[in-house]
This record gives sequence, C-alpha cells and structure tokens, in this order.
Amino acid sequence: MFLQDKIEASIARRSRSRSPDTNVCRLVNGTGDGLDGLIIDDFAGRWLISVKEGAESPNLAPGLGYRAVYSKTLSKNEKSAPAHLGGDQLTARFSVQENGLSYWIDFQSGYSQGLFLDQRLNRQRLRKLGPSKTVLNTFAYTCSFGVAAASAGAKAVNLDLSQHYLEWGQENYRLNGLEPEESNFIYGDVFDWLDRFAKRNRRFDLVVLDPPTFSRSKTSGVFRAEKDYGALLQRALRVIEPGGILLCCLNAHHVSATEFRYILKNGLPSRVDLRQMPMPDDFPGSDYLKSFWVHL
Repeated sequence: MFLQDKIEASIARRSRSRSPDTNVCRLVNGTGDGLDGLIIDDFAGRWLISVKEGAESPNLAPGLGYRAVYSKTLSKNEKSAPAHLGGDQLTARFSVQENGLSYWIDFQSGYSQGLFLDQRLNRQRLRKLGPSKTVLNTFAYTCSFGVAAASAGAKAVNLDLSQHYLEWGQENYRLNGLEPEESNFIYGDVFDWLDRFAKRNRRFDLVVLDPPTFSRSKTSGVFRAEKDYGALLQRALRVIEPGGILLCCLNAHHVSATEFRYILKNGLPSRVDLRQMPMPDDFPGSDYLKSFWVHL
C-alpha cells in the first residue's frame, strides 16, 4: 500500500506538466520521486512502466486514469517490445501531442517508442528560431527536432543511420501538415556526412548533436560519446555558419555536466556563449541528460 500511495502522489504532482496541447509526460521518475528503479511515462493515456532487471512492475489501479498499461525492463541488451499489463491492447501506432505538435508512438516498435520526453524543452526552444533558418539534425531518430524546426518555418536536414526511423520521421512531418519533400532525409553515417558537407562548403545556422552514448557503423566504426564527442564537435564546427548555434546533448549517467562542459570548451573557440538547458520539471532528480546551447 505504501508503494501505491507514493505512485499516486507522484502522479498528482505532474498536473503542472500537462496542458491542453501536451498529453505526454513522465509520471514517476525513479529516485527523484522516492521510487528507486521505477519509471512511468504517460503517452496520451497509454502508460509505460520501466523497471530494473529482476524487479516486478507494480499493479496500477484502473482508477488512476490510464487507457493502457505496458511494461519493459531497463537493460542495455533489451530489444523486445513492452509487455501488455492492463487496459487496451495496442495493436497499432497512435499520436500524441507536445506543445501543439504531434508525433507517432508505437509500443510494438521495440525498446524505444518514438519520442524522448526528456528533450521537450530543447524542442520548444528550437521552435523559437524563426523562419529562413537552416538546421542540421544529426542522429535524427524519428526527426522530432526536424519537426520542431520545420514547424517554425526553418529548413531541416535529418540525418540518421536507420532508414526505418527516417521513414517514421517523414510520417511525423505529414502528421503535422508538413511536407517531408521540403526537407532532406539522409540515410548515412553522421561523421561521413559532416565531412561531405564540409567539402561541399554547405553550412547550417544550427546543428543538433544528440548522439547515442554508444553506437557502431561500418563507416566510422565504434562511437563512444565520452571519448569521441570532441571529434564529432570538430566536424560540426566545419559546417556551421559564422555566428551559428550548436545544440550539444549527451545522455550519459557516468559523465557529469562539468565533465561534458570541459569536453565542449576544449573543442570550441575561446569566445562562445555556452548555456546549459535544464531537464523538464517532470524529471526531478535527474541529471543524465546534459544539454548545452552554444552560440558562436
């Protein structure tokens, strides 16, 4: 009963994270809510519980207000889709809203459902760029940053090593009444394409760098964020307009914000404006996502 009370209290605190145009948020954020090892994300009434390996998902009373409940295990090696626990069976993708923009979510897609909720503030800030800007969205995943940029009238290039996710991104564009044909969706290695853009003298007003902590490609080999972020940054600087902006993100528990700032300062020109973006309010106690807006 004590566990149930803490979960209900955490959910009640999330009222400020909701609005008429946002129906996604984190309901429970582990230790930040006094519930170590337990995460609950709300995707428009479809709740996803994440627990550590060896732990059991809690039983959530239907009266809490969910339409469906699913569960997955937090594991680097876990690739299977979430398991159904209660409520509706989700057999197809569905759309959610964040700050008035819509995104497709798919609980059958595997470990990731299509939208990283912890990037909400960065997407919101990106929309303030205004029209006539050019944005390079590297490691684009389902192109949520591209959607945010395009909705503000910017021209976005979405670059990712997965054709599947780029196609998902195009569907996100169409969901928002945006024409994907007006943006570029490039399948390929980020390091390789940054070199290509530099050789072609192609420049962008803003470059988004949000790499996975670890990845592997045939072209560039193994990428480890803490070791290779500096090299990634150097390539990005070669394709950015004078006075442009970099959004540098790192999702890694084992690298502190101070260490990440040092990595960035070590690779950036001496005169830059470096501003850290906090995580959203519904992620209390979390510091794994480090985000810096770099104004050159």
